[in-house]
Amino acid sequence: MDPMIELEPEVVAAIRSGHKIEAIKKLREVRGLGLKEAKDLVDLYCSQNNIESVSTSGSTASLGLVILISVIGFLLYQFIF
Repeated sequence: MDPMIELEPEVVAAIRSGHKIEAIKKLREVRGLGLKEAKDLVDLYCSQNNIESVSTSGSTASLGLVILISVIGFLLYQFIF
């Protein structure tokens, strides 16, 4: 297994708040890394710290939830009326 990596506090804060793309941008800026290297480090940090990587922005999960609730509501409406 890879040794535990440490990232800058602002990068870790972005990861933990669900802003993975922002974390990659900050890491590239601070360390002067390329896109792939920064993404790989963020992914490694997430896997080492059991941070779920649902999406790079929380909007995808939220949209899925809204669609699911809408479909359930529509089906209930159809069966009731």
